[in-house]
Amino acid sequence: MTTVAPTRRDLRRHPAARIAFVVVLATLALVVAAGVGVTVGTKVIAPGTVWDAVSDFDGSDLQLVVRESRIPRTVLGIVVGLALGAAGAVMQALTRNALADPGILGVNAGASVAVAIAVAALGVRDFPHLMVFALVGALVATIGVVLLGAVGGGSPVTLVLSGVALAAVLGGVTTALVLLNPTAFLHMRSWESGALAGRDLSLLVFAGPAIALGLVIALLMTRSLDVLALGDDTAAALGVKIGPLRTAAVAAVTLLAGTATALSGPIAFLGLAAPHIARGFVGASQKAIVPLAAVIGAIVVVLGDVVGRVIIAPQEVPVGIVMAFVAAPFLIWIGRRKNPVQL
Repeated sequence: MTTVAPTRRDLRRHPAARIAFVVVLATLALVVAAGVGVTVGTKVIAPGTVWDAVSDFDGSDLQLVVRESRIPRTVLGIVVGLALGAAGAVMQALTRNALADPGILGVNAGASVAVAIAVAALGVRDFPHLMVFALVGALVATIGVVLLGAVGGGSPVTLVLSGVALAAVLGGVTTALVLLNPTAFLHMRSWESGALAGRDLSLLVFAGPAIALGLVIALLMTRSLDVLALGDDTAAALGVKIGPLRTAAVAAVTLLAGTATALSGPIAFLGLAAPHIARGFVGASQKAIVPLAAVIGAIVVVLGDVVGRVIIAPQEVPVGIVMAFVAAPFLIWIGRRKNPVQL
C-alpha cells in the first residue's frame, strides 16, 4: 500500500492535520539536531564512534569526548530549550503580549543577583550550589513580581510593569556586587554568558523533575489559555477561573525558565522567538503553540551550541551569546513586518 504525503491544500483544509504534520517534522528536526550536537564540534566525530562510546566504551580520547562533553551538552541543550520555549509561549499567552518573554517575571534578574550574592558574599564556587542559588533567586524574584502586580490589580499590564521595574533594580544590585568584588565577576562570567560547557548530567537529578512538572502544567492549561485570549470577562463567563489560571501559569513559567536559567545561565530572546516561530506554522492555538515552541526551543539551543563550538574554533562562543546575535535581526524583522503578530 502506497502512502501519499499530504499536499499544501490538504494541510490548509485540515488544521489538525497540518499541526500534526508540523509537530512530526519538528520532532524529526530535533532528532537531526541532536545527531549534529554529538558529532560536530572542533573535531567532527563519526556516528559509529558516537554509538561505540555509548554501547562499547573503550576509553579512547574520542569516545571520552562524546561521553563527557558532547552527550551532556546536547541533552542539557534539549532540556533547556524545551523549558524556555514552553515558558515563552505560556508567558505570551498569559500577558496577551506577543513581545513578552520569561524575563518579564524577573527570572533572569533574580537568578543573577542570587548567584552574585552567593559568589561575592558567601564564597560559593562550585556550580551545583550556584545552580541552587540561581533557582531560589528566580523563585523569589517571581514571587516579588506577582505580589507587586497584585497590588496594582493583577492585570497583565501591571504584571509586566512590575517585572520590568524589579528586574532593573536587581540588575543594578548585581552590577554593584560584581564591581565591588572583581573575583565574583570571574566566577560569574561563564554562567552569565549562557553556556552548556562544563555541565554534568547529574544536574538533571535536581533540575529534571522541576522542568518536567513545569511542562506538564503548561500543557494542561493550554485550552484555558486559548479561552483567556478572548478577554478576562469572556473567559470568566465561559467557566475559566482567572486567578487560579494566572497562578498556575506563573508557576509553570517560574519552574521552566527558573530551572533552565539555573542550569545554563541566562539565554536571552529564546522565550520570545520560539513561540513566534511556532505561531507562524500552526496559528494561534496554544494547544499547538506550547509543545511546538518547546521543540523549536530545543532545536535552536542545540544548534546554537554547535555554532558556538565551531565559529571561532578551537575557542568557543557560549550559546547565550550566539542567541543574542541571532535574535537581533529576528527582532528587527518582527518590528518591520506590515502585519505584526497579535494575540
